[in-house]
Amino acid sequence: MYKKVLHVIIIVSCCGLTSCLNIYHNDLGKHYAWLEDRIIVRITEETEKSLSYDLIIRPQVLNYAYDDRYIIAYQVYDGGDYYDTCQRVEEKDSLFLQFAKLRQMKFCYWIINKETGEVLGPMNRSDFDRKCRILHVEAEMFRFSEKSFWKG
Repeated sequence: MYKKVLHVIIIVSCCGLTSCLNIYHNDLGKHYAWLEDRIIVRITEETEKSLSYDLIIRPQVLNYAYDDRYIIAYQVYDGGDYYDTCQRVEEKDSLFLQFAKLRQMKFCYWIINKETGEVLGPMNRSDFDRKCRILHVEAEMFRFSEKSFWKG
């Protein structure tokens, strides 16, 4: 009985502690972040309990890396409804074309210039590798998540 009560206390304590924590994100430098929702954003405001941001790359960002100037990312299109919602009217046409390209490619790569805010993508792997060489991107992604995703 003692063990059951102890387990319940531990679970309740853990739930209480995690509900007070901030949104989990990895800082990519210059106000860019990867959020636990598997998106890349530019943070516009951060408080103790909230995070305001501009969405840069939608889900599923399964792999990413960054250096002082660039963020590189690997994304898999999963057909989610969020690709067709929350779009400003002036963005709808360009996003519609981008989403059509994502649907066709299924998985793609992105390059974000943190200094200028320029976002390049979606690209296939050969275009991505070529563009990284041209831009002298120093960041390198480990390819393990790409391989394990497609095996699964």
